[in-house]
Amino acid sequence: MTKTRSHKFRAPFIAWLLLAALPLFAAEPIDFHQAIELALKHSGTMLAASADRTRAAQRYRTERYAYFPTVVFGSGLGYSIGQPIAIAGQAPSLYNLTHNQTLFNLSTRETIKAAHSDSLAANIDYADRAEQVILDTALLYIELDNTQQRLIAAQQQRESVNHALYIAQQRQKEGVGSQLDSKRAELDAARVDLRIAELETSLDVLRENLGRSIGRSPAALETVSASIPSAPPIPSADDLTSVALANAASVRVADEHVRAAHDRARAEHRMNYPSIDFAGQFAEFATFNNYAQYYKEFSPHNYSFGINLRVPLLNLAQNARAAAADAEALHAEADAQIARDKVAADAVRAQHTISQLKAVTRVSRLEFEVAQANIDAVKLQVQQGHANARDQELAIADVANRQVALLQSQFEYLRAQLQLLRQTGELHQWALGSK
Repeated sequence: MTKTRSHKFRAPFIAWLLLAALPLFAAEPIDFHQAIELALKHSGTMLAASADRTRAAQRYRTERYAYFPTVVFGSGLGYSIGQPIAIAGQAPSLYNLTHNQTLFNLSTRETIKAAHSDSLAANIDYADRAEQVILDTALLYIELDNTQQRLIAAQQQRESVNHALYIAQQRQKEGVGSQLDSKRAELDAARVDLRIAELETSLDVLRENLGRSIGRSPAALETVSASIPSAPPIPSADDLTSVALANAASVRVADEHVRAAHDRARAEHRMNYPSIDFAGQFAEFATFNNYAQYYKEFSPHNYSFGINLRVPLLNLAQNARAAAADAEALHAEADAQIARDKVAADAVRAQHTISQLKAVTRVSRLEFEVAQANIDAVKLQVQQGHANARDQELAIADVANRQVALLQSQFEYLRAQLQLLRQTGELHQWALGSK
């Protein structure tokens, strides 16, 4: 009696839990632009790039602040026996206040320029990493949507090949078909099952990767095909290389590094130039340090200020550092040239790849259209007695097979287009409609 009553209460409770959990497993449609924005917010790459950008900006401010006064408060409190002498380079005092400021330093001026170039390079690198995040997320989203469509087509193909297999087996039993036809139909069905298994695996992996990229539950992700923008037209071959060289972030970053390297080299050379600082110190002396015994006019309040002029005469180590900085500048120039050559070569290669994939897509589309037209031809042959129901099912399965191939080629073509947009610096505008 107790067990029966327990089951009576347990069943509604479990049903209530399942109904309450349904919203948690419901699909969450996320359009293309929303996925890109979420990826930019949740990306660890962007967090690291933001930290690099902030660090470069603060280093630039650090160099600039050399021309601002630095004020330090301290104390040299101590006891004197006999004549007061310096403690750690300063006279004993209750407290002291020192300030220092650069007035003229050609080396510091060049160092500030170098830090500014580094800051600009960090900003460009931040935008470049954002472009990479956009590209990765866009490809994940588009491939996930494409794989879902391919899986649907493959499942339709499986229905047709399974029906064809059934027909082949029945024809073999009736003695009008051969065992070879049955085995071929079974092989076709096995191949489709293998393709479906591969697509289901790819679908789970893509959904997991996209979910982690945008901070959403992978199991609840649902793409919106209509939200995927079409790729813009590809620039002509004449100006493609120039556009890529003008907009490629790697080239712009390399150019900023060249400027920074030359500025640092000039800074090292100008360490041998005169420099002028303004400095001052206020100190409050104590009476127990015997100042009054050794100085005729002792005052506890003391302030000194003036300029500090430095004129280097001989510094062989500094000359060596300047020569090393010149070599680093030459190295930066070589790296910049390598970056330009790579961008130019990648742009040309990408354009040829796009042309080839465009041709592949056209062939796949025509094969799909021919397969569709073949269905009507096979139906007519069936009516005339020149073909059987199995031939008709195989024709229908071939349409689904050609559709899967067409979807695959369309994705490869679009991926090549997006990679070219990444090289020409137009991906951000394409994905989000703004720069």
